[in-house]
Amino acid sequence: MQHSEVFSTPKHSTAVASTRVTTTLYDVMAALQSVVEPEEDEVVVAIVAAWLRSGRLRVLEDTIITD
Repeated sequence: MQHSEVFSTPKHSTAVASTRVTTTLYDVMAALQSVVEPEEDEVVVAIVAAWLRSGRLRVLEDTIITD
């Protein structure tokens, strides 16, 4: 499957207080996977990557990520 459209990440407004939820990366990926078509894993990865770049999804500072 090829996607020809590129969607930009919306600008984050600091004027509105954001909601903070603590969860696992696995739960975020599973929730996204439940709303996309099967075989669209690249869409889930792209969304998570965009959220990480935009600051909408953050890794806790004391989290250790290992291979």
